[in-house]
Amino acid sequence: MKNGNSSNYQRKNYNVGIYCRLSSDDGEVGESNSIGNQKRMLTKYVMEKGWNIVDIYIDDGYSGTNFDRPGFKRLLEDIKEKKISSVITKDMSRLGRDYIQVGYYIEKFFPENRIRYIAVNDNVDTVKDRGNNDVTPFKAIINDMYCKDISKKVRSVLNMKREEGKFIGAFAPFGYKKNPMDKSHLILDEEAAPIVKRIFQMYLEEVGFTAIARVLNEEGIPTPAYYKKRKYDTYNMGKMRVAKWCHGSVKAILKNPVYTGSVAQNKYRKINYKSKKLETLDKDEWIVVKGTHEEIISQQEFDQAQRLMNQKRDNFSGAKRNVKLFSGFVFCGDCGEYMTYIKTRSKNNYLICSGYKRFGKKHCSRHAILQEKLEEMILSDFRKLVDRFADKEKLKKKAGKIIDSEKDPTKSYENELHMVQKRLEEMKLLLKSLYEDKVKGMIDESQLIELYNDFNKEKKNLLRRQDELLNMLKPKEPTDKNERVEKLMNSVLNLKSLNRIILTELIDKIEIFQGEDIKIYYKIKNL
Repeated sequence: MKNGNSSNYQRKNYNVGIYCRLSSDDGEVGESNSIGNQKRMLTKYVMEKGWNIVDIYIDDGYSGTNFDRPGFKRLLEDIKEKKISSVITKDMSRLGRDYIQVGYYIEKFFPENRIRYIAVNDNVDTVKDRGNNDVTPFKAIINDMYCKDISKKVRSVLNMKREEGKFIGAFAPFGYKKNPMDKSHLILDEEAAPIVKRIFQMYLEEVGFTAIARVLNEEGIPTPAYYKKRKYDTYNMGKMRVAKWCHGSVKAILKNPVYTGSVAQNKYRKINYKSKKLETLDKDEWIVVKGTHEEIISQQEFDQAQRLMNQKRDNFSGAKRNVKLFSGFVFCGDCGEYMTYIKTRSKNNYLICSGYKRFGKKHCSRHAILQEKLEEMILSDFRKLVDRFADKEKLKKKAGKIIDSEKDPTKSYENELHMVQKRLEEMKLLLKSLYEDKVKGMIDESQLIELYNDFNKEKKNLLRRQDELLNMLKPKEPTDKNERVEKLMNSVLNLKSLNRIILTELIDKIEIFQGEDIKIYYKIKNL
Protein backbone atom coordinates (compact mmCIF):
# COMPACT_ATOMS: atom_id res chain seq x y z
CA MET A 1 0.00 0.00 0.00
CA LYS A 2 2.77 2.41 0.93
CA ASN A 3 4.68 1.67 -2.28
CA GLY A 4 1.51 2.12 -4.30
CA ASN A 5 0.99 5.59 -2.84
CA SER A 6 4.58 6.53 -3.64
CA SER A 7 4.08 5.42 -7.23
CA ASN A 8 0.90 7.47 -7.49
CA TYR A 9 2.74 10.54 -6.27
CA GLN A 10 5.41 10.04 -8.89
CA ARG A 11 2.84 9.88 -11.68
CA LYS A 12 0.86 12.88 -10.42
CA ASN A 13 1.09 16.01 -12.60
CA TYR A 14 2.19 18.64 -10.06
CA ASN A 15 1.73 22.39 -10.46
CA VAL A 16 5.16 23.58 -9.31
CA GLY A 17 6.35 26.82 -7.74
CA ILE A 18 10.12 27.17 -8.15
CA TYR A 19 11.67 29.25 -5.36
CA CYS A 20 15.14 30.88 -5.71
CA ARG A 21 16.92 33.03 -3.12
CA LEU A 22 20.33 34.66 -2.90
CA SER A 23 21.92 36.89 -0.24
CA SER A 24 25.44 38.27 0.01
CA ASP A 25 24.75 38.85 3.75
CA ASP A 26 24.78 35.07 4.24
CA GLY A 27 28.04 34.70 2.38
CA GLU A 28 26.20 33.16 -0.56
CA VAL A 29 28.41 34.21 -3.44
CA GLY A 30 29.61 32.49 -6.59
CA GLU A 31 27.99 31.17 -9.75
CA SER A 32 26.82 27.94 -8.10
CA ASN A 33 24.37 29.83 -5.91
CA SER A 34 23.44 32.53 -8.44
CA ILE A 35 19.77 33.12 -9.22
CA GLY A 36 20.41 32.20 -12.86
CA ASN A 37 22.02 28.88 -11.91
CA GLN A 38 19.15 28.01 -9.54
CA LYS A 39 16.52 28.79 -12.19
CA ARG A 40 18.28 26.70 -14.87
CA MET A 41 18.83 23.74 -12.59
CA LEU A 42 15.31 23.65 -11.15
CA THR A 43 13.56 24.33 -14.48
CA LYS A 44 15.42 21.38 -16.02
CA TYR A 45 14.52 19.19 -13.03
CA VAL A 46 10.79 19.98 -13.29
CA MET A 47 10.70 19.56 -17.09
CA GLU A 48 12.38 16.15 -16.82
CA LYS A 49 9.61 15.10 -14.41
CA GLY A 50 6.97 16.35 -16.85
CA TRP A 51 5.36 18.65 -14.26
CA ASN A 52 3.85 22.13 -14.82
CA ILE A 53 5.79 25.27 -13.83
CA VAL A 54 3.22 27.76 -12.50
CA ASP A 55 5.72 30.50 -11.62
CA ILE A 56 9.30 31.17 -10.50
CA TYR A 57 9.51 33.11 -7.22
CA ILE A 58 12.74 35.06 -6.69
CA ASP A 59 14.22 36.91 -3.68
CA ASP A 60 17.56 38.34 -4.83
CA GLY A 61 19.44 40.08 -2.02
CA TYR A 62 17.29 38.84 0.89
CA SER A 63 18.69 37.14 3.97
CA GLY A 64 17.63 33.62 4.87
CA THR A 65 17.41 34.49 8.57
CA ASN A 66 13.90 35.92 8.25
CA PHE A 67 10.94 35.22 5.97
CA ASP A 68 9.85 38.78 5.31
CA ARG A 69 10.63 38.49 1.60
CA PRO A 70 8.41 39.63 -1.29
CA GLY A 71 8.97 36.55 -3.46
CA PHE A 72 8.33 34.14 -0.58
CA LYS A 73 5.19 36.02 0.46
CA ARG A 74 3.85 35.77 -3.09
CA LEU A 75 4.60 32.04 -3.03
CA LEU A 76 2.57 31.62 0.18
CA GLU A 77 -0.37 33.54 -1.30
CA ASP A 78 -0.40 31.26 -4.36
CA ILE A 79 -0.28 28.20 -2.09
CA LYS A 80 -3.31 29.48 -0.14
CA GLU A 81 -5.16 30.11 -3.41
CA LYS A 82 -4.43 26.49 -4.49
CA LYS A 83 -2.48 27.61 -7.59
CA ILE A 84 0.43 25.30 -6.84
CA SER A 85 0.79 21.85 -5.31
CA SER A 86 4.59 21.56 -5.05
CA VAL A 87 7.46 23.82 -3.98
CA ILE A 88 10.99 23.13 -5.20
CA THR A 89 14.27 24.71 -4.11
CA LYS A 90 17.92 23.98 -4.93
CA ASP A 91 18.59 23.10 -1.29
CA MET A 92 16.98 23.75 2.11
CA SER A 93 19.13 26.82 2.78
CA ARG A 94 17.38 28.53 -0.19
CA LEU A 95 14.10 28.18 1.69
CA GLY A 96 15.69 29.75 4.78
CA ARG A 97 18.36 29.56 7.44
CA ASP A 98 16.24 29.86 10.59
CA TYR A 99 15.76 26.23 11.59
CA ILE A 100 12.61 26.97 13.65
CA GLN A 101 10.84 28.69 10.75
CA VAL A 102 12.11 26.19 8.16
CA GLY A 103 10.81 23.37 10.38
CA TYR A 104 7.42 25.09 10.64
CA TYR A 105 6.99 25.28 6.85
CA ILE A 106 8.27 21.76 6.11
CA GLU A 107 6.57 19.97 9.01
CA LYS A 108 3.34 21.98 9.38
CA PHE A 109 2.45 24.58 6.72
CA PHE A 110 3.27 22.55 3.60
CA PRO A 111 1.57 19.30 4.78
CA GLU A 112 -1.55 21.19 5.96
CA ASN A 113 -1.81 22.79 2.51
CA ARG A 114 -1.13 19.49 0.66
CA ILE A 115 2.18 20.81 -0.71
CA ARG A 116 4.98 18.47 -1.78
CA TYR A 117 8.32 20.10 -0.88
CA ILE A 118 11.57 19.11 -2.65
CA ALA A 119 15.11 20.33 -1.92
CA VAL A 120 17.01 18.80 -4.84
CA ASN A 121 20.63 18.85 -3.63
CA ASP A 122 19.70 17.81 -0.07
CA ASN A 123 17.62 14.80 -1.25
CA VAL A 124 14.65 16.08 0.71
CA ASP A 125 11.24 15.09 -0.66
CA THR A 126 8.26 15.17 1.69
CA VAL A 127 6.42 12.56 -0.40
CA LYS A 128 8.89 10.28 -2.21
CA ASP A 129 11.16 9.23 0.67
CA ARG A 130 9.71 10.08 4.06
CA GLY A 131 12.37 8.09 5.88
CA ASN A 132 15.12 10.29 4.50
CA ASN A 133 13.25 13.32 5.84
CA ASP A 134 14.12 12.34 9.41
CA VAL A 135 17.46 14.13 8.96
CA THR A 136 15.75 17.30 7.69
CA PRO A 137 15.68 19.07 11.11
CA PHE A 138 19.43 18.45 11.50
CA LYS A 139 20.12 19.95 8.07
CA ALA A 140 18.04 23.00 9.03
CA ILE A 141 20.07 23.42 12.24
CA ILE A 142 23.35 23.17 10.29
CA ASN A 143 22.13 25.88 7.88
CA ASP A 144 21.19 28.05 10.87
CA MET A 145 24.62 27.52 12.49
CA TYR A 146 26.30 28.39 9.19
CA CYS A 147 24.38 31.69 9.06
CA LYS A 148 25.31 32.43 12.69
CA ASP A 149 28.98 31.83 11.90
CA ILE A 150 28.81 34.10 8.84
CA SER A 151 27.14 36.78 10.98
CA LYS A 152 30.03 36.67 13.48
CA LYS A 153 32.59 36.95 10.70
CA VAL A 154 30.77 39.87 9.06
CA ARG A 155 30.50 41.69 12.40
CA SER A 156 34.22 41.12 13.03
CA VAL A 157 35.14 42.57 9.62
CA LEU A 158 32.87 45.59 10.14
CA ASN A 159 34.36 46.28 13.58
CA MET A 160 37.85 46.13 12.08
CA LYS A 161 36.81 48.73 9.48
CA ARG A 162 35.26 50.90 12.21
CA GLU A 163 38.49 50.79 14.24
CA GLU A 164 40.41 51.87 11.13
CA GLY A 165 38.18 54.95 10.91
CA LYS A 166 36.39 53.80 7.76
CA PHE A 167 32.78 54.92 7.44
CA ILE A 168 30.56 51.88 6.82
CA GLY A 169 27.08 53.41 6.93
CA ALA A 170 24.72 53.07 3.98
CA PHE A 171 24.26 56.85 3.80
CA ALA A 172 26.61 59.66 4.82
CA PRO A 173 25.56 61.85 7.78
CA PHE A 174 23.75 65.09 6.93
CA GLY A 175 26.43 67.63 5.94
CA TYR A 176 28.67 65.05 4.28
CA LYS A 177 28.70 62.75 1.26
CA LYS A 178 30.73 59.67 0.39
CA ASN A 179 33.91 60.20 -1.57
CA PRO A 180 33.27 58.77 -5.08
CA MET A 181 36.85 57.44 -5.10
CA ASP A 182 36.60 55.84 -1.64
CA LYS A 183 33.12 55.07 -0.27
CA SER A 184 34.48 54.64 3.27
CA HIS A 185 35.75 58.25 3.36
CA LEU A 186 33.50 61.27 4.01
CA ILE A 187 33.83 64.61 2.20
CA LEU A 188 31.90 67.84 2.70
CA ASP A 189 28.51 68.21 1.09
CA GLU A 190 28.72 71.87 0.10
CA GLU A 191 24.94 72.21 0.06
CA ALA A 192 24.20 70.75 3.50
CA ALA A 193 27.38 71.55 5.51
CA PRO A 194 26.46 75.27 5.96
CA ILE A 195 23.17 74.25 7.57
CA VAL A 196 25.01 72.15 10.17
CA LYS A 197 27.39 75.05 10.83
CA ARG A 198 24.47 77.41 11.27
CA ILE A 199 22.67 75.07 13.71
CA PHE A 200 25.73 75.05 15.98
CA GLN A 201 26.11 78.83 15.69
CA MET A 202 22.47 79.41 16.67
CA TYR A 203 22.69 77.02 19.62
CA LEU A 204 25.87 78.66 20.91
CA GLU A 205 24.02 81.98 20.67
CA GLU A 206 21.50 80.47 23.11
CA VAL A 207 18.76 79.64 20.61
CA GLY A 208 16.98 76.48 21.83
CA PHE A 209 16.30 73.25 19.90
CA THR A 210 12.68 74.08 19.13
CA ALA A 211 13.44 77.67 18.15
CA ILE A 212 16.19 76.49 15.77
CA ALA A 213 13.77 73.98 14.24
CA ARG A 214 11.19 76.75 13.76
CA VAL A 215 13.70 78.95 11.91
CA LEU A 216 14.77 76.10 9.62
CA ASN A 217 11.17 75.17 8.84
CA GLU A 218 10.21 78.78 8.12
CA GLU A 219 13.09 79.07 5.67
CA GLY A 220 12.19 75.81 3.92
CA ILE A 221 15.47 74.09 4.81
CA PRO A 222 15.06 70.34 4.07
CA THR A 223 15.35 67.94 7.01
CA PRO A 224 18.18 65.34 6.95
CA ALA A 225 15.70 62.56 6.05
CA TYR A 226 13.99 64.57 3.29
CA TYR A 227 17.37 65.71 1.96
CA LYS A 228 18.62 62.11 1.74
CA LYS A 229 15.41 61.04 0.03
CA ARG A 230 15.90 63.82 -2.52
CA LYS A 231 19.51 62.75 -3.14
CA TYR A 232 19.12 58.97 -3.00
CA ASP A 233 16.13 57.07 -4.40
CA THR A 234 16.99 54.04 -2.24
CA TYR A 235 16.68 55.96 1.06
CA ASN A 236 13.64 54.89 3.09
CA MET A 237 12.07 57.66 5.20
CA GLY A 238 10.09 55.08 7.18
CA LYS A 239 6.80 56.29 8.69
CA MET A 240 7.70 59.99 8.47
CA ARG A 241 4.73 61.85 7.03
CA VAL A 242 5.78 65.48 7.42
CA ALA A 243 9.31 66.54 6.47
CA LYS A 244 9.73 69.09 9.27
CA TRP A 245 12.58 69.90 11.62
CA CYS A 246 11.84 69.19 15.27
CA HIS A 247 13.50 69.27 18.69
CA GLY A 248 14.95 65.76 18.19
CA SER A 249 16.44 66.28 14.71
CA VAL A 250 18.26 69.44 15.84
CA LYS A 251 19.55 67.75 19.01
CA ALA A 252 20.80 64.72 17.03
CA ILE A 253 23.02 66.98 14.91
CA LEU A 254 24.35 68.89 17.93
CA LYS A 255 25.34 65.64 19.67
CA ASN A 256 27.04 63.98 16.68
CA PRO A 257 30.87 64.13 16.90
CA VAL A 258 31.16 63.41 13.16
CA TYR A 259 31.05 67.17 12.55
CA THR A 260 34.43 67.59 14.30
CA GLY A 261 36.12 65.34 11.75
CA SER A 262 35.68 62.15 13.79
CA VAL A 263 33.94 58.93 12.80
CA ALA A 264 31.75 57.67 15.68
CA GLN A 265 30.27 54.24 14.94
CA ASN A 266 28.98 51.14 16.73
CA LYS A 267 26.24 53.22 18.39
CA TYR A 268 23.64 50.52 17.74
CA ARG A 269 23.73 46.75 17.45
CA LYS A 270 21.31 44.08 16.27
CA ILE A 271 20.03 41.94 19.15
CA ASN A 272 21.08 38.85 17.18
CA TYR A 273 21.56 37.66 13.61
CA LYS A 274 17.88 36.66 13.28
CA SER A 275 16.38 39.96 14.41
CA LYS A 276 16.27 43.38 12.77
CA LYS A 277 15.64 45.08 16.11
CA LEU A 278 18.47 47.34 17.28
CA GLU A 279 19.68 48.08 20.79
CA THR A 280 21.36 51.37 21.71
CA LEU A 281 24.89 50.97 23.08
CA ASP A 282 26.45 53.02 25.87
CA LYS A 283 28.80 55.79 24.80
CA ASP A 284 31.84 53.91 26.14
CA GLU A 285 31.09 51.13 23.61
CA TRP A 286 31.18 53.49 20.62
CA ILE A 287 34.13 53.20 18.26
CA VAL A 288 35.43 56.74 17.72
CA VAL A 289 38.36 57.57 15.43
CA LYS A 290 39.44 61.21 15.18
CA GLY A 291 40.77 63.16 12.22
CA THR A 292 39.28 60.94 9.51
CA HIS A 293 37.71 63.74 7.41
CA GLU A 294 37.30 67.52 7.15
CA GLU A 295 35.52 69.13 10.11
CA ILE A 296 32.45 71.34 9.82
CA ILE A 297 32.78 72.79 13.32
CA SER A 298 35.77 72.92 15.65
CA GLN A 299 36.25 70.56 18.59
CA GLN A 300 36.05 73.61 20.88
CA GLU A 301 32.62 74.59 19.51
CA PHE A 302 31.37 71.01 19.81
CA ASP A 303 32.59 70.68 23.42
CA GLN A 304 30.99 74.01 24.26
CA ALA A 305 27.65 72.84 22.87
CA GLN A 306 27.86 69.58 24.89
CA ARG A 307 28.61 71.46 28.12
CA LEU A 308 25.66 73.74 27.52
CA MET A 309 23.35 70.77 26.87
CA ASN A 310 24.61 68.97 29.97
CA GLN A 311 24.14 72.07 32.10
CA LYS A 312 20.51 72.36 31.01
CA ARG A 313 19.88 68.62 31.39
CA ASP A 314 21.35 68.35 34.87
CA ASN A 315 19.41 71.27 36.28
CA PHE A 316 16.20 71.19 34.29
CA SER A 317 15.36 67.58 33.56
CA GLY A 318 12.02 67.64 31.79
CA ALA A 319 11.46 71.38 32.34
CA LYS A 320 9.49 73.24 29.70
CA ARG A 321 10.06 76.80 30.89
CA ASN A 322 12.51 79.38 29.57
CA VAL A 323 15.94 79.05 31.14
CA LYS A 324 16.92 82.14 33.14
CA LEU A 325 20.48 83.50 33.17
CA PHE A 326 21.57 82.10 36.56
CA SER A 327 19.35 79.01 36.73
CA GLY A 328 21.38 76.07 37.99
CA PHE A 329 24.46 78.17 38.85
CA VAL A 330 23.44 79.91 42.09
CA PHE A 331 23.07 78.31 45.53
CA CYS A 332 22.32 79.48 49.05
CA GLY A 333 25.60 79.88 50.93
CA ASP A 334 23.99 78.93 54.27
CA CYS A 335 21.69 75.94 53.63
CA GLY A 336 23.08 74.79 50.25
CA GLU A 337 19.69 74.77 48.48
CA TYR A 338 19.57 76.21 44.99
CA MET A 339 18.38 79.79 44.47
CA THR A 340 15.11 80.09 42.59
CA TYR A 341 13.58 82.95 40.61
CA ILE A 342 10.61 85.09 41.62
CA LYS A 343 9.19 88.08 39.75
CA THR A 344 7.91 91.13 41.65
CA ARG A 345 4.97 93.32 40.66
CA SER A 346 7.47 95.77 39.21
CA LYS A 347 8.59 92.94 36.85
CA ASN A 348 12.03 92.66 38.46
CA ASN A 349 13.66 89.21 38.62
CA TYR A 350 14.95 88.25 42.08
CA LEU A 351 16.72 85.11 43.21
CA ILE A 352 15.72 83.70 46.61
CA CYS A 353 16.62 80.58 48.60
CA SER A 354 14.41 77.67 47.47
CA GLY A 355 14.66 76.17 50.99
CA TYR A 356 13.13 79.34 52.43
CA LYS A 357 10.45 79.36 49.71
CA ARG A 358 9.40 75.75 50.43
CA PHE A 359 9.91 75.42 54.21
CA GLY A 360 9.85 78.98 55.57
CA LYS A 361 11.97 80.86 58.11
CA LYS A 362 12.63 77.80 60.28
CA HIS A 363 14.74 76.33 57.47
CA CYS A 364 16.60 79.41 56.15
CA SER A 365 16.28 83.12 55.42
CA ARG A 366 15.25 84.74 52.12
CA HIS A 367 18.73 85.68 50.80
CA ALA A 368 17.07 87.78 48.07
CA ILE A 369 19.23 89.40 45.39
CA LEU A 370 18.27 91.20 42.16
CA GLN A 371 19.46 89.43 39.00
CA GLU A 372 20.92 92.64 37.49
CA LYS A 373 22.82 93.38 40.70
CA LEU A 374 24.24 89.84 40.89
CA GLU A 375 25.36 90.08 37.25
CA GLU A 376 27.19 93.39 37.87
CA MET A 377 28.85 92.00 41.05
CA ILE A 378 30.17 89.00 39.08
CA LEU A 379 31.40 91.18 36.19
CA SER A 380 33.14 93.53 38.61
CA ASP A 381 34.82 90.64 40.44
CA PHE A 382 35.90 89.06 37.15
CA ARG A 383 37.43 92.32 35.86
CA LYS A 384 39.42 92.69 39.09
CA LEU A 385 40.57 89.10 38.83
CA VAL A 386 41.68 89.56 35.22
CA ASP A 387 43.39 92.87 35.96
CA ARG A 388 45.30 91.33 38.88
CA PHE A 389 46.29 87.93 37.53
CA ALA A 390 45.99 87.95 33.74
CA ASP A 391 49.17 87.43 31.74
CA LYS A 392 48.59 90.07 29.03
CA GLU A 393 51.29 88.72 26.71
CA LYS A 394 49.94 85.20 27.01
CA LEU A 395 46.43 86.43 26.25
CA LYS A 396 47.75 88.36 23.26
CA LYS A 397 49.34 85.20 21.82
CA LYS A 398 46.14 83.21 22.39
CA ALA A 399 44.09 85.90 20.67
CA GLY A 400 46.48 85.83 17.70
CA LYS A 401 46.19 82.05 17.42
CA ILE A 402 42.38 82.24 17.51
CA ILE A 403 42.36 84.81 14.69
CA ASP A 404 44.87 82.82 12.63
CA SER A 405 42.74 79.66 12.99
CA GLU A 406 39.53 81.38 11.92
CA LYS A 407 38.12 80.01 8.69
CA ASP A 408 36.82 82.34 6.00
CA PRO A 409 33.00 81.94 6.15
CA THR A 410 32.56 83.20 2.58
CA LYS A 411 32.31 79.72 1.05
CA SER A 412 29.76 78.65 3.65
CA TYR A 413 27.62 81.74 2.99
CA GLU A 414 27.83 81.20 -0.77
CA ASN A 415 26.69 77.57 -0.43
CA GLU A 416 23.74 78.53 1.75
CA LEU A 417 22.82 81.36 -0.63
CA HIS A 418 22.83 78.87 -3.52
CA MET A 419 20.50 76.61 -1.55
CA VAL A 420 18.12 79.47 -0.71
CA GLN A 421 17.99 80.68 -4.33
CA LYS A 422 17.44 77.10 -5.54
CA ARG A 423 14.45 76.79 -3.21
CA LEU A 424 13.05 80.12 -4.45
CA GLU A 425 13.24 78.82 -8.03
CA GLU A 426 11.49 75.60 -6.97
CA MET A 427 8.70 77.66 -5.40
CA LYS A 428 8.08 79.53 -8.67
CA LEU A 429 7.43 76.19 -10.37
CA LEU A 430 5.29 74.97 -7.46
CA LEU A 431 3.12 78.10 -7.56
CA LYS A 432 2.67 77.74 -11.31
CA SER A 433 1.69 74.10 -10.78
CA LEU A 434 -0.85 75.16 -8.13
CA TYR A 435 -2.66 77.47 -10.55
CA GLU A 436 -2.67 74.73 -13.21
CA ASP A 437 -4.19 72.29 -10.69
CA LYS A 438 -6.88 74.89 -9.87
CA VAL A 439 -7.71 75.36 -13.57
CA LYS A 440 -7.93 71.58 -14.05
CA GLY A 441 -10.25 71.34 -11.04
CA MET A 442 -7.82 69.19 -9.05
CA ILE A 443 -7.95 71.59 -6.08
CA ASP A 444 -10.65 74.08 -5.04
CA GLU A 445 -10.39 77.79 -4.26
CA SER A 446 -9.94 77.37 -0.49
CA GLN A 447 -7.13 74.83 -0.94
CA LEU A 448 -5.41 77.15 -3.42
CA ILE A 449 -5.54 80.08 -0.98
CA GLU A 450 -4.28 77.96 1.93
CA LEU A 451 -1.36 76.55 -0.06
CA TYR A 452 -0.56 79.94 -1.57
CA ASN A 453 -0.39 81.53 1.91
CA ASP A 454 1.96 78.79 3.14
CA PHE A 455 4.24 79.27 0.13
CA ASN A 456 4.11 83.05 0.49
CA LYS A 457 5.15 82.86 4.15
CA GLU A 458 8.07 80.57 3.29
CA LYS A 459 9.04 82.84 0.39
CA LYS A 460 9.21 85.92 2.66
CA ASN A 461 11.53 84.10 5.07
CA LEU A 462 13.73 82.89 2.22
CA LEU A 463 13.97 86.39 0.76
CA ARG A 464 14.89 87.78 4.18
CA ARG A 465 17.62 85.16 4.57
CA GLN A 466 18.81 85.86 1.03
CA ASP A 467 19.23 89.56 1.89
CA GLU A 468 21.15 88.65 5.06
CA LEU A 469 23.52 86.38 3.13
CA LEU A 470 24.05 88.91 0.35
CA ASN A 471 24.88 91.51 2.97
CA MET A 472 27.39 89.17 4.64
CA LEU A 473 29.01 88.51 1.26
CA LYS A 474 29.54 92.19 0.49
CA PRO A 475 33.24 93.11 0.24
CA LYS A 476 34.48 94.48 3.55
CA GLU A 477 37.39 96.70 4.37
CA PRO A 478 40.35 94.53 5.41
CA THR A 479 41.11 94.89 9.11
CA ASP A 480 44.57 94.93 10.60
CA LYS A 481 45.40 91.76 12.55
CA ASN A 482 46.84 93.74 15.47
CA GLU A 483 43.64 95.74 15.66
CA ARG A 484 41.56 92.54 15.77
CA VAL A 485 43.83 91.06 18.46
CA GLU A 486 43.39 94.19 20.61
CA LYS A 487 39.63 94.10 20.11
CA LEU A 488 39.45 90.40 21.11
CA MET A 489 41.60 91.01 24.20
CA ASN A 490 39.45 93.95 25.29
CA SER A 491 36.31 91.85 24.97
CA VAL A 492 37.86 89.41 27.48
CA LEU A 493 39.49 91.93 29.81
CA ASN A 494 36.49 94.25 29.91
CA LEU A 495 33.57 91.83 29.86
CA LYS A 496 30.38 93.91 29.50
CA SER A 497 27.65 91.31 30.02
CA LEU A 498 27.05 87.67 30.89
CA ASN A 499 25.22 84.90 29.12
CA ARG A 500 24.86 81.19 29.85
CA ILE A 501 27.68 80.27 27.46
CA ILE A 502 30.10 82.51 29.37
CA LEU A 503 28.84 81.23 32.72
CA THR A 504 29.27 77.61 31.59
CA GLU A 505 32.85 78.30 30.47
CA LEU A 506 33.98 80.41 33.46
CA ILE A 507 32.06 79.42 36.58
CA ASP A 508 31.30 76.21 38.50
CA LYS A 509 28.84 77.77 40.93
CA ILE A 510 27.99 80.92 42.90
CA GLU A 511 27.00 81.04 46.57
CA ILE A 512 24.80 83.80 48.00
CA PHE A 513 25.05 84.65 51.71
CA GLN A 514 22.85 86.85 53.89
CA GLY A 515 23.44 90.55 53.24
CA GLU A 516 24.11 90.00 49.49
CA ASP A 517 27.63 88.66 50.05
CA ILE A 518 28.68 86.31 47.24
CA LYS A 519 31.35 83.68 46.67
CA ILE A 520 32.29 82.71 43.11
CA TYR A 521 33.89 79.38 42.24
CA TYR A 522 35.78 79.91 38.96
CA LYS A 523 36.81 77.15 36.57
CA ILE A 524 39.81 79.18 35.42
CA LYS A 525 43.12 77.94 36.77
CA ASN A 526 45.20 80.65 35.16
CA LEU A 527 44.59 83.44 32.66
